[in-house]
Amino acid sequence: MADTAVECDEKARGRSEPPGRPPRNRAVMKHSDVLGGLDYLAADYHRQDFSKHIHNEYLIGLIERGVHDVWCRGEVWHAGSGTVATFAPGEPHFGGAGDDLGWSQKIFYMPEVLIRQVLEDSGQNEPGTIDFKSPFQENAPVAHGLSAFWRLLEHGHSSALEIEEYLIRFLPHVFAEAGRSRVAEPKFVPPRFRDVCDFIHAHFDEVLQLAALAALAGCSKATLIEGFKAHFGLPPTRYLIQVRIDEARRLLRRGQQVAEVAVAVGFADQSHLTRHFKAVLGVTPARYLSV
Repeated sequence: MADTAVECDEKARGRSEPPGRPPRNRAVMKHSDVLGGLDYLAADYHRQDFSKHIHNEYLIGLIERGVHDVWCRGEVWHAGSGTVATFAPGEPHFGGAGDDLGWSQKIFYMPEVLIRQVLEDSGQNEPGTIDFKSPFQENAPVAHGLSAFWRLLEHGHSSALEIEEYLIRFLPHVFAEAGRSRVAEPKFVPPRFRDVCDFIHAHFDEVLQLAALAALAGCSKATLIEGFKAHFGLPPTRYLIQVRIDEARRLLRRGQQVAEVAVAVGFADQSHLTRHFKAVLGVTPARYLSV
């Protein structure tokens, strides 16, 4: 019931607009092929609400201006200027502006295979997904390092060798400073919920029915919704949207047009893809990979 109340509060978030035309958001997400590839976002938000979602990558970033309010781990975090964002894969969260002035941020989306490769190279070879102490942290050296990494990525003359070298030196420091001393234990997922998850991944581009998913799991719809959310962080419907967005990013990186991608991943049309894409990533598909 508490989680339902939080989700209702998420939908009810509303802030008064100043007189006149409200300022526009500016956000763009780019991609680097270094160490297998990572995405990075720069955004200046005046009004942006994120729906409840997870990321399959590590999310590490910096709040540069204003206040970003985020619900995570059962509470609301008020992340102000200079705060470092640290999210392990699969951590559910949502949020928006902490005040009417909005906020600016730079975020790096790093696949777990990239993180694992770098940490193994540095001798931090622990099994499992490394967690963080908290989703937001005050750490000036890490904040400075993230800004430097952004400048390196945006500098047109930076080589892949320079970028890779920086990551190998910098990321172990981030995890030593902000990561837990232990790794997250692998969670046991009952086979029936794992089967539903695998089915969603295999059929994300189709019209899926909750009744069919519940039948696959051999349980009621209510049991499926609550059990799936308990193990994967989101109910089946939102998890399906997440899978479609992840696939859309992959297709967009291959150069496909937004309208084609929308249909290919199972959305009704481009507008549906755009709405969900922006609510999870904070940028529209048209501004993904923009120069």
